[in-house]
Amino acid sequence: MHVYKVGVPEIVISPLTSKIKGALNLGPTLWLIPGGSNIALAATVMNRLSVDLTQNLTIALTDERFGPYNHPDSNWAQLRLAGFDPKQARIIETLREGDPSDMAAVTKRYNAEIDELLDNTMTAIGLFGMGLDGHIAGILPGSPATNEQNYETVIGYPSTSFNRITVTFQAIRRLRTVFLVAMGADKLFQLERLINQDLPLDIQPAQIIKQVDEAYVYNDQIGEKEQ
Repeated sequence: MHVYKVGVPEIVISPLTSKIKGALNLGPTLWLIPGGSNIALAATVMNRLSVDLTQNLTIALTDERFGPYNHPDSNWAQLRLAGFDPKQARIIETLREGDPSDMAAVTKRYNAEIDELLDNTMTAIGLFGMGLDGHIAGILPGSPATNEQNYETVIGYPSTSFNRITVTFQAIRRLRTVFLVAMGADKLFQLERLINQDLPLDIQPAQIIKQVDEAYVYNDQIGEKEQ
């Protein structure tokens, strides 16, 4: 795990763009993107990819808030509002028009799609944020998504704020490269725990990035470090 201190999140754009371009030049690439504070960053990186390169790209969400297609809290809806332009990339949306109202059915379909992509894509790259509670994607501490007895690639479960559909620890372990961007003084406590401690995943789900071959943490609180 490589840790970098940066002044603004925009500094992450160049290395992330370079990593995705390199993967696309080699072959089919899966890019998992988040919602939340990294939406603008993801949109800017996408804008820097040439149209021709995006023919090799598949894009899917790390997590989604369950509800009707295009509901205002949807991460995909917010990405579109931010100007995210997929160009010629293949988009795997979690929620679709005409979906059943049954979260389990939608989760089952998305699980099969992400599982197939992770099996058959040459390179898989994930962009993540980290919550104030140490969560990553939609994996909240102590939630059903932290249950290691669940071997699915995607899980859906109710939480106090939203019903969530999220990739699991099992999916994140299968990524080639992870970028985690956590900015702000309010993230310092969780960053210190992530970098300096080895905590159980159900306590701090973001610890999972330590199990990925190539992981980069960009923040504005803690200086450069490698583990």
